[in-house]
Amino acid sequence: MRIMLWRGESRASGSRGPQGHILNRKLQPEDQSIKHAILVEQTKMLLTQSRTSIVMSFLLASFIALVFSRLTQNVLIVAWWVLISLILAAQYTMYVIYTRQHSYRIDYILWYRLVMAAAAIGGLCWGLGLTHMLRVVNEHYHIFLIILLISLAAAGITLAVRTPVYYAFQISALLPVIIWLVASEDTIRVILGFFLIIFMFAMWIFAYQVNRSLTASFRLQLENQSLANSLKQSNARLQVLNEELLQLSATDGLTQVANRRYFDERLISEFSRSSREGASLSLIMIDVDFFKAYNDELGHVAGDECLARIAISIRDSLKRPTDLVARYGGEEFVVLLPVTPPEGACKLAEEIRQNVEALKIAHPRSPIAPHVTVSLGVTGAMQVGKTNKRELLLQKADQALYKAKQGGRNNVKFETYESSGIEAKKN
Repeated sequence: MRIMLWRGESRASGSRGPQGHILNRKLQPEDQSIKHAILVEQTKMLLTQSRTSIVMSFLLASFIALVFSRLTQNVLIVAWWVLISLILAAQYTMYVIYTRQHSYRIDYILWYRLVMAAAAIGGLCWGLGLTHMLRVVNEHYHIFLIILLISLAAAGITLAVRTPVYYAFQISALLPVIIWLVASEDTIRVILGFFLIIFMFAMWIFAYQVNRSLTASFRLQLENQSLANSLKQSNARLQVLNEELLQLSATDGLTQVANRRYFDERLISEFSRSSREGASLSLIMIDVDFFKAYNDELGHVAGDECLARIAISIRDSLKRPTDLVARYGGEEFVVLLPVTPPEGACKLAEEIRQNVEALKIAHPRSPIAPHVTVSLGVTGAMQVGKTNKRELLLQKADQALYKAKQGGRNNVKFETYESSGIEAKKN
């Protein structure tokens, strides 16, 4: 019988795939990980769209300061414009820092708090500034200023990506003006104050609806991404399991090297490739000497252990990943050596013989040595031609093995596969 070993591959253990966690449940709205992920996405959007709102706010503040500072000659309006400009500059600096940071280094909770603080401070500056202007300019401009304030609050709806940010901005901007109007003794101003209160609550409802739609979109996107990742992990695990199943189907259960079926498949493919490329190909047949007597004396359990140790020794003797060792049947092994000339195969066969002998597995009934030995038959072609047959390769290796047994066992014999082959000397 013959065993074929595959260099560097242990069919017993199999490959282990990545142990990724697979989500088996549908993500719930209250799931903290999803809530945090939504917060991250909302913060990203607030930061990435901030540049446009900063530019528009600066232009609007500059227009208001230019017009009303000339109407009233009030230095506080200029001071207000300077303060607004500094706040906008700070926000733009935040934007620049954010865009230059790597995503894995960003603490989004901290950035969200910074965005919230910037919105509240910016809104308060707008509210206090416009309240001051309402106090110092002519009443004819009050409606104009309130319209500007309403437009500013409406434009800030982009902050509704995260409703607390929008609420902070809107309350800070509208509340100082509302308090001043409602506290006024003028009926029209009081009416305008209550109108702003109604407008504020209406915008809250609108902002809530906008946020709800965006949050649902973010949640759906994240759930789809999570399910896609889960599917990817499941496919990867299935692929690993398929590979393990394939390995098990190609592995000899006792020796944990390749089995006869896999050897036959590899021989067909390697012979075809060598024939196509004109490459060399060699084969080694190995038989454990007097193995039946070993089993009869020590039992099948000891015999199985002996075969497993020999298989490991043969496998460890191979030099390249493409070399293959398999159990050919019973106590026989076979080694397939692609792109290996006969001289190299003979040298490797002698090394295998010595390595098995070095195991010193006691054999009480062997007539040639006190320990287990093997006989090896080698054949090969320097160049596999298209007219060669792989059946002849097996036949010649088997003939070489027969010569090794007839020659006293525990040796290596070579059988010529082609006219240019070599003859191995008897050990």
